[in-house]
Amino acid sequence: MKRETINITFVFDDKFSDLFRVAAYSIAQNTKANLAIYVVDCGISEINRGKVLQMQEKCENILSVKIGMPKRVDVLENFPTEARFNSVVFYRLAIPKVFPELSRVIYLDCDIVAVGDISELWNEDLNGRPFGAVEEDGNFSDEKIRANKLAYLKFPEENRYYNSGVLLIDSKKFEESQIFERVIDQVKQTKIFFPCPEQDAMNICLRNDEHLPLHPKYNFIPFASLSKKCFSSIEKNIVLIEYACVKPWEMNRTTVKLFHCLGICHYSTFMLLKFWHYADQLGDVNPSNKNPLSTLNFFYKRLFQPVGRFFSKATKSCTCK
Repeated sequence: MKRETINITFVFDDKFSDLFRVAAYSIAQNTKANLAIYVVDCGISEINRGKVLQMQEKCENILSVKIGMPKRVDVLENFPTEARFNSVVFYRLAIPKVFPELSRVIYLDCDIVAVGDISELWNEDLNGRPFGAVEEDGNFSDEKIRANKLAYLKFPEENRYYNSGVLLIDSKKFEESQIFERVIDQVKQTKIFFPCPEQDAMNICLRNDEHLPLHPKYNFIPFASLSKKCFSSIEKNIVLIEYACVKPWEMNRTTVKLFHCLGICHYSTFMLLKFWHYADQLGDVNPSNKNPLSTLNFFYKRLFQPVGRFFSKATKSCTCK
């Protein structure tokens, strides 16, 4: 019986090449179906283009890897973003233009690893909508964060703010809805700074009923608010982990492993080591690896700051009495 082929796209420049390879490898290791990988090249060197294309040789169920170039949009090149972002993030919305032959496609950020079969996401019914995305409330953002976002971005309160790191796209409906063009228009007329550029622009200018809310298992953000509380209930069902808050490749792996072996911050170390599990299997991956002090600071915030806040509140309570 012939296996189905799942279309997956990534959009990145040179600095994300290694992360793309880890993400693609993890998906291939956890998915039974065949995969066709499509890359929107936003500035990849010849050396890294070669490594990208070699993913077909690394994984037998990756049937093809195709690289395409977007048509650059001047207003995006000059759009102000934080240092961690650049105009590349907008070109995920141009995927149907770069690869018009695709009727259905999954878009993924490069800071993702798969721990489940992505076929589950591929087979979701969009119910006639242009795309599906995981809403931030589903990813356990608290109400205070949501209220602040609503007030700053000035979009309708009934809208449910979603994350653009994972998108299931119906290419025809996406193009008919002129989503790329509408987001570009929003960027042109914006009067405020977008903390999450294309994601904020999408949430402001697109109607709430234009996306299908997806289950958080398709875009689980480990260190978002309240995620630890919900982790145990969906652990076995998680399909994709997105490192949107804390980056494993920016931490000292030896220190993380030591904490994990000692049973300290088990949830945090478990999630961080998932990335290195696949990076080690793939080999030839050298993303940045920060010194132990920055890693210890991360664990300090999780171990000692909550304790300090507890005693601070307790002391104030006693003083008030």
